[in-house]
Amino acid sequence: MAGAGGKRAAGDLVFVAAAVIAIILVGYIVFVLIGANGQNDIVKTDSDWAGFFATWFKDLFTPKSPKLNVFLNYGLATLVYLAVGGVSRRVLNDAFG
Repeated sequence: MAGAGGKRAAGDLVFVAAAVIAIILVGYIVFVLIGANGQNDIVKTDSDWAGFFATWFKDLFTPKSPKLNVFLNYGLATLVYLAVGGVSRRVLNDAFG
């Protein structure tokens, strides 16, 4: 009973981690676009985590609008995490399934 589910667990776990990171990044994008209070603990924590996960993508594009900057750079980071998570899931599930 545990055999079939256990073989897919590695790939699924990697994808879940990528999806959680994507949710954090999308949350930050939404907070910026709606102008959420940056002093709020939830917004501050999400901002810190999103900044960490999007480190390589910060200022990749530098439009004049700060909101567009966040949308483009953090949005790209979100897409990359989901793509890498999806490919990793497929490879791991094929290798161990």
